[in-house]
Amino acid sequence: MTLSLLCIWAVLRFTRSGSLFANLLAVGASTLVLSLVLVAGSWVADALRLKILASAMGGQVRFMESLKITVVGSFMAGVTPFDTGGEPLKIYFLHKRGLSIGTSTAVVALGAFSHATSRFALWLLAPVIMLLTGRSLVIPAAIKATLALGIVIYLFFMFLIIAVIFWPDWVEVFAGKLLELKWVKKLVPQSMAETVLDKVRTSAYDFRDGINKVKSSGSHAVFAVLLSIAYWLLVIAVPALIVRSMVPQVSFSQVFFVAMTVYLVMAYVPTPGSSGGAEVGSAYFFASILPAKMVGVFVVVWRFATYYFTLLVGGIIALFETVNWWIRKSQSQSRQAEGTP
Repeated sequence: MTLSLLCIWAVLRFTRSGSLFANLLAVGASTLVLSLVLVAGSWVADALRLKILASAMGGQVRFMESLKITVVGSFMAGVTPFDTGGEPLKIYFLHKRGLSIGTSTAVVALGAFSHATSRFALWLLAPVIMLLTGRSLVIPAAIKATLALGIVIYLFFMFLIIAVIFWPDWVEVFAGKLLELKWVKKLVPQSMAETVLDKVRTSAYDFRDGINKVKSSGSHAVFAVLLSIAYWLLVIAVPALIVRSMVPQVSFSQVFFVAMTVYLVMAYVPTPGSSGGAEVGSAYFFASILPAKMVGVFVVVWRFATYYFTLLVGGIIALFETVNWWIRKSQSQSRQAEGTP
């Protein structure tokens, strides 16, 4: 968060945005409120996708529970490098609600796959939309080079997700090879290594069974993809709304292409919540369609609506979950102590 705030300050100074308060008033409270509503709508789409995939694999997760998992997962993704904290937390919560580790992993992996492929497909569709609407956008050489690198890294991670989904057995093979390394054997006793390998094997089988269940129920997979597309359209609607409130003549197709490019680049920024890269990258890319003095204000409003709002709501829910867990644990220990002779 500190890096994010520093980069926002740097963008405001570099673009000479003038009075931040006056510029925020120019954007309007209605734009900010509607942006927050769109972000909340993206949580709903994400939660429905999680619920549908869990249902396809035989799990029963209530919508409000799914929404809670989604928002807290987004919070954890926003405070961990490469958004790595979100998925493991979702797996943990799904497992606590009755799904096996393997099935929970399959739900989250398929969700991540539909999420990544939808983002990439929409980004590829953006130039077509601009062509059909007669719009053009000049892309500097530096941006082209950044995109080329981003696409290579993005495709690499997509390949890893595909490998996990369609060839889950390689996880068991990898775990076996890892446990055979000399330095690992020194740290992990043989009995523990066998236990770990057995759990990995069981999870891999559960994972494969979960994938097969989704394959046999094509409608669930289709709905998951449609919800992923809906999620990204809601996410992209936020910068489109903010930009058009500042410069009404900018077309939606232009904002769509720039915003999808920013989100594609953000996918491989290693900092928590893409901090730093998101602020500087969005300023750099949106400078192609916004006057310089408006870029800094756009970054402030956009990051507040899409990042800080998520941290705030997700952090509050995570805090309540932690407090409730602590209370339940204390009550359980008290009951056990009272029942002790």
